[in-house]
Amino acid sequence: MNPFSMVAIVLTITAIFAVINDRIIKLHRTIGVMLIALVMSLCIIAAKQLGFIQDDVMTELIGRFNFGETLIQGMLGALLFGDAINLRYEDMRPRLVVISVLAVVGVIISTFIVGYLVYFAASALHIHLPLVWCLTFGAVVSPTDPIAVIAILRSIGVSKGLDMDVCGESLFNDGIGLVAFTFFFSLAMSGETMGALEVSTFFARTVFGGILLGAAYGYLVCKLIGLVDDEHIEIMLSLALVFGCFQLAEHFGVSPAIAIVVVGLVFANMSEKVMTPAGRVSMYTFWGVIGEVLNTMLFVLVGILILILPVSGSQTALAIAAIIIGLFGRWVSVLLPVSVLKKWYYFSPRSVRILTWGGLRGGLSIAMALSLPESVPYRGIILLMTYAIVVFSILVQGMTIGKVAGHRTTRGNEYNDPRLDESREEKTLPSVIERFLSRASRDTANKK
Repeated sequence: MNPFSMVAIVLTITAIFAVINDRIIKLHRTIGVMLIALVMSLCIIAAKQLGFIQDDVMTELIGRFNFGETLIQGMLGALLFGDAINLRYEDMRPRLVVISVLAVVGVIISTFIVGYLVYFAASALHIHLPLVWCLTFGAVVSPTDPIAVIAILRSIGVSKGLDMDVCGESLFNDGIGLVAFTFFFSLAMSGETMGALEVSTFFARTVFGGILLGAAYGYLVCKLIGLVDDEHIEIMLSLALVFGCFQLAEHFGVSPAIAIVVVGLVFANMSEKVMTPAGRVSMYTFWGVIGEVLNTMLFVLVGILILILPVSGSQTALAIAAIIIGLFGRWVSVLLPVSVLKKWYYFSPRSVRILTWGGLRGGLSIAMALSLPESVPYRGIILLMTYAIVVFSILVQGMTIGKVAGHRTTRGNEYNDPRLDESREEKTLPSVIERFLSRASRDTANKK
């Protein structure tokens, strides 16, 4: 089966599941399609165990589908860019330090807490899992997935301050998580140790290199977009911006995820200056559709991934323990930075609780686990623990985050920061279209 056939099958399944969810289940789209895919997969497993079927197309499909490479190489850049272009620097600036500390320090704290606790839990269950591989797993599940977080939080309606903290952190910490994963994976495979200078150089090159590349590349392409007045060429340039920057980042050994997020922020802040209102409407509509399609396909793939997971009694127990450990690691990684930052920044009494429960894991964690080579003897258990955390995160945390966040009662200023109360024109898709139509109406009235 060629890649185009696989994409066609997954896209068809995704569309059918989306219709079923919209007409019958009526959950948030990402949660609904993943739940349907998961239930269908469990039914297939049960039917195989009972002897009703010997083999199935779905298991063959997911077994051949290179999920890790598909997400990291093909989907991640487009998804991150589509979310980043809806964030403005002016909105992030009051909480920029908070976002940076949560994204960087939080991932590091969580990686070590999760890694060490999983190591002790595995030892208690008599499962051999070296510490360096436990730390690799900690890096896999520590970053929150912006694709999952932003889609769900914005559907329940949270305050601007809380939205900036959660969404800003989730966009940047996946890049930090990928850097940490690459670092510990390299250590595990090489068996060598690195000094403090080597570690600092590695992180500085990948993180700051990604920021510089994203800023420079984004600025250059935005200037090119400003030279044309054709919506199709502008969208073509935006595609080149995303996929070209991703490949350049990999070529130069810097973080592609961080570079793409910075590219998106540069575009969000320059697009109004270099594009016409009609061009921006087309651009935001295009990336909105791309994001919705890829996001929904991603969660369908997560749901059916259970068909190829290796499962045993002791490994299942460790996977359940990993869910609790992951939540504890997230809680500590939020609590410690917030305890320090609240001396200078305001946090509501519910901030730690919301940031902890809203720290959803998604397809990015699955992709990192799947990217481990088949030759790694601990790949199966790492993948199983990762899958357990992701499924719990999306289905349980995702379905209850509205209650934890107070649903739409938090529309007010959660952080009581006057800088976040200023009246600003939002640059998200609905507001862009609304302003464009308003200007068109005024122009028509003036002509009359």
